[in-house]
This record gives sequence, structure tokens and C-alpha cells, in this order.
Amino acid sequence: MQLPPDPARVAEAETKASDLLNQLHKGANFEELAKKFSDATTASQGGLLGTFGRGEMARELEDKTFSLKAGDVSDVIRTRQGFIIFKVLDHQEAGVPALKDVDNKIRDAIYVQKLEPAARAYLTRLREEAFIEIKQGFVDTGASPNQNKPIIVAANTSGDEIKQAKKKKKKRFLVF
Repeated sequence: MQLPPDPARVAEAETKASDLLNQLHKGANFEELAKKFSDATTASQGGLLGTFGRGEMARELEDKTFSLKAGDVSDVIRTRQGFIIFKVLDHQEAGVPALKDVDNKIRDAIYVQKLEPAARAYLTRLREEAFIEIKQGFVDTGASPNQNKPIIVAANTSGDEIKQAKKKKKKRFLVF
């Protein structure tokens, strides 16, 4: 059995909520006030609740919040848990968004989809042309099947032969 709320505590909480609403109307930061004065579990995130669609909130709360514009603050609303104030950050239209709204997201997705294989092919070609020595015990996950194996030079080879082997591997590039 739940005891009825103490009228003095209810009046005190309502006064506190009204004072906070007045501060918000004067330009106070909603997130800072929520962190400082809220008793809710979302206080540490500045009161951020997330996104809600129609039918996901209580009818009374939905009627008072969905009519607000982005950036607007609701009046003080009394619930069973206490007094709350909502701030609407953004409205999202239901259904398929217009092409102009998602054009950049589509372009980015296609770009990444095309860029990744091209970059992989370029890096594979560079690895095939490079002199790479893989030490024992290391698994080379980026190796190319056409990659040249390193030239192994015996320890008793003269220094001239080593220099000739290194000269053969040099590449020259032109800059445009």
C-alpha cells in the first residue's frame, strides 16, 4: 500500500519546478539545470531521453510535447513520479525522407562502397612491388598472392653482389 504524498512536499516540488521553468524562459541551459536539479536517472546526460514516436509516450505527455517546436520547452507537467519539464530538440517526419535530405548520406555510402575495393587493390599492387620480409611466426593478413618473395642473400656473398641486388629493386617515380 502506497501512502498519499505529503502536500507540503508536493507544493515544494512544484515551486522548484516552476522556478526552473522561469530560469529556462530567461535563457538558462536546459542540460546544465537537468544535471544540477533533476532526480531522474537521465540527469547525468543532461536529461536526454532519446527519440519518441507517436503512441510511445503517455497520451497527456504526447499532446503537450508533440505540439512544441524544436527548441521549445513544455510547461511544468505533473506525473505520478513528480514534476517534469520537456525540451524538444528536433522533429523528424514519419515515412520515407525526401531525396534532398538524404542525398549526402547516399553519396557517402556509395563512395565508401566504391573506395574500399579500389584502395585495397592499390595497396595490394604496392605490396607486390615492394620488398617485404616477413619474419617467422607473423601471419601477414594483407599479403597478396602475387607478392614477390624477398631475395635471400647468403652470408658469404661479397658486398658488390648485395648492392647489385638492391639496385634491381629500386623504382623511379615521376611527379606531375
